[in-house]
Amino acid sequence: MPSIKDMVPSMSKDIFVIVKIILSGLTAAALIFFISALGGIDLKKNSDMISELDRMEAEINASVEGDIDRRIKKLGEVPSINPYKKFYCAELAKEIHEVSYLTEKQKMLFDSFNVREFENKAQKLVMLSENSDLDALFNELEIVKRELKNSANLVANKRKVLFRQKIAYIVFFFVLWVIVYIYYSRGIIKRVKA
Repeated sequence: MPSIKDMVPSMSKDIFVIVKIILSGLTAAALIFFISALGGIDLKKNSDMISELDRMEAEINASVEGDIDRRIKKLGEVPSINPYKKFYCAELAKEIHEVSYLTEKQKMLFDSFNVREFENKAQKLVMLSENSDLDALFNELEIVKRELKNSANLVANKRKVLFRQKIAYIVFFFVLWVIVYIYYSRGIIKRVKA
């Protein structure tokens, strides 16, 4: 059975290896942080953006896959008498406006939101509802559906880019960790120990 004197040197070597692993990991993390900062990339913000894009993509896909049609069916049949038809058109315009807000949220997230364009769309919907122009409102609904599908594609592409970037930085972190560990094993720490 080994004595305590024999165990102390081996324990100090094990502790020294653990310290080198932890120190090299912290150094690699600091290097990744500074390299990404020099490249103008905020890794925390990108990670939060991926989560936000996931939520937005799910919301847009739910709307495209049936939420819009369910909302329109809730309005009931299209009345032919004018006061009721006008009310139906106003409700339809409101639904179209609420659905189109999803594309505007995507534009806000990508910094391409245009207030004037959004106001013009809202005014056009109000004008169409006041004129009880059902055909034009249903045409606007089809346009909004196409915009939603386009927004879903843009969100998916942006998410893929950010996710690939995140994976690249994780791989780069582990490569740096190994390089720094080898450097510490053969370089500075070994010289200090000697």
